[in-house]
Amino acid sequence: MNNRTKTNQQLLTDYLDLINLTHSISYVGEARRLLGKFFDFLGELPPSTDLAIRFLGRYQDRATNTKIRYTFMLSAFFRWYSGDKLPTARPPRILPQLVPYQDFEKLLNFIYNRKTHKRKALRDALLVETGLYTGLRAGELSRLNFEDLNFEGEGPTVIVRGGKGGKDRAVPLIPYLRDKLSDFTRGMKPGDGVFGLTRKSISMKISGWARKAGVPHIHAHSMRHFTGTTLAERGASVRMIQEILGHEDPKVTMGYLHVTGRGLSEAMNLLDPNLQKKAKAPLDDAWVQPVSYGEPLDKDKRKEPQTGNRRGDQEG
Repeated sequence: MNNRTKTNQQLLTDYLDLINLTHSISYVGEARRLLGKFFDFLGELPPSTDLAIRFLGRYQDRATNTKIRYTFMLSAFFRWYSGDKLPTARPPRILPQLVPYQDFEKLLNFIYNRKTHKRKALRDALLVETGLYTGLRAGELSRLNFEDLNFEGEGPTVIVRGGKGGKDRAVPLIPYLRDKLSDFTRGMKPGDGVFGLTRKSISMKISGWARKAGVPHIHAHSMRHFTGTTLAERGASVRMIQEILGHEDPKVTMGYLHVTGRGLSEAMNLLDPNLQKKAKAPLDDAWVQPVSYGEPLDKDKRKEPQTGNRRGDQEG
């Protein structure tokens, strides 16, 4: 059936079904929300680029990147619907934010020392460290399940499912993080979420913790920036950083500096605080330090963690 002969409801359903096959869960969710508002705006009128521009005018007070993202989503719809194009602006070039590791250490110490259940404090601190030492996005951390962690062999990895563009990728786990994740997930089974938090909850929690810890400039994406900038400063190549972070466009990765190439596992080992003495470059504020909060659980006295569904866990 030709798109122009479909009802607006059919168009919305067919398009969302299509992008659900090729795009990430978060992208499809935002597209559903934005296009739903667009079709409410249209009523019974057929889609047109003129009406789309009028609709986008409602969002002129939003941040530049938000307006560009909305325009991109509507442009993608119109390429599928009619082949028409919307006028688009070039996104501003924003360099990755560099946060010294000492600021993350303040954040981690605050999280661990909060008055809360000790296992929850360990979970929250480990959430931040996993972001720091893998570069996973908040949405990717929220979808991380026990079966996505591979601790065996010489190449332990975390499998990132449904990243941007709907692509999966494997990120090597440094020994420091592998040991902590292995200890924390002991007793879990396939289907259990590692952290049991939604993307929105992760972002809100990190921003809230950062304000209380006196480092309000840290947000959920700061951990990912730390991964990219630290790898670049320690000699990982742009291509390796691109693969680790899951960037579709190498131009995005170029913001983390031009550097020489290394293997993936070697590149990720540049983050390992236990290997910092082997680094050829001198240490600086961006380098990782072993986190001193808490003591490892006694393996002989370790309590088995509860393995129920923690997806709804929204406590602080």
